Amino acid sequence: MSMKFKLPRHVSSDYLTRLISREIKRQELAFPKASLKTLTEIKEISNAIEKMGLPKYLVCKKLPSKLGFGIFLHPQAKPILRGSVIAPYSGILSLEPENDPEDSDYAFAPMGEMLLHKEEQALFDPKRKFHSRRHYALKLDAAKNGNFTRFINHSDEPNVRIEYMRIPKNSLGLAVAPLEVIYFAKKTIHPGEQLLVSYEGDENSYWGAMGIKPYPLFPKTFVLQGKSKIEFRR
Repeated sequence: MSMKFKLPRHVSSDYLTRLISREIKRQELAFPKASLKTLTEIKEISNAIEKMGLPKYLVCKKLPSKLGFGIFLHPQAKPILRGSVIAPYSGILSLEPENDPEDSDYAFAPMGEMLLHKEEQALFDPKRKFHSRRHYALKLDAAKNGNFTRFINHSDEPNVRIEYMRIPKNSLGLAVAPLEVIYFAKKTIHPGEQLLVSYEGDENSYWGAMGIKPYPLFPKTFVLQGKSKIEFRR
């Protein structure tokens, strides 16, 4: 599969970035600051994504049934150690009225309860009449533009974790961000294993809602043998 999704990090306007910063302060939220080690790893993986889409140590393969594609660690690659950056989850940032029906399978809502001024509602939600107490949610959607992280499947026992972080001023050339969604290795990922993340905390309802059986997925449900053969281990 050719990797057409080559967006290293999310896309946001300066206006929206300032609004996010204001709302983080108003809500007294505290997102951890990325360390120099994390920033360096983000820089390295972002360069690889921009250049080739999928780093050479990863493989994107079609899975059976309705499972779509999955991301595997190449059988000949070195293990990905616990705590290592997998990649930023990239996509387009926008604002949506809170509790609006979600129509994308590739969207995060990393922040809610956002309040907008009249001119801001007119810009981001022009079809609705202004309401000073209407809450909005920040939406990060990779449906049309993103990177390989959009192909990392769901598992109730994942080997990848999600963390919301802020990207501070740095000497690496990374754009500052008040809030960024970063995928990390939750445990050591071994060659041939599929990368899996939990979309839903502890609810354990994703596959049932999707109507997909007989799985759920675990890192060794499917194992990549060579670069093309997938072994199914029930």
